[in-house]
Amino acid sequence: MRVTYDPQADSILWTIGDPDVQSESWAEPAEGVIIDFDLNMNPVSVEIQNASRRYPVTALGPINIDQLVSLAQLAAEYNLAEAHLRKLAISGRLSATKIGRNWAATRAAVEDYLDSRKYNSKEISAARVGSTLRPEERAR
Repeated sequence: MRVTYDPQADSILWTIGDPDVQSESWAEPAEGVIIDFDLNMNPVSVEIQNASRRYPVTALGPINIDQLVSLAQLAAEYNLAEAHLRKLAISGRLSATKIGRNWAATRAAVEDYLDSRKYNSKEISAARVGSTLRPEERAR
């Protein structure tokens, strides 16, 4: 799940589940509120247009996922260890910037890392299932 605020479009986008799922239909239950649905009519995203007219700017600022934030703050927000994020930054697995002695990254970078970890675990699980099948079952 990802929530983003685009100041240029002045819209909040809440993506639910897999961001690669294609929207098949949409509904506008209120003016400027758009819900996209997948093929099975499950909501995949909610967009709120003219967000700055609906919510205070101070509430929208933290939603901006492209703003650099300290790894300590990101660790607290995402319930991760700061040391783990620092190791990921040093190894290049997390896109981050060193500012003086401290590291900073964007919420988007953390979410991209978490998404990649989710997809990799699915691939590993599928590979493990495939390896437990007998050769004749794998051939099917």
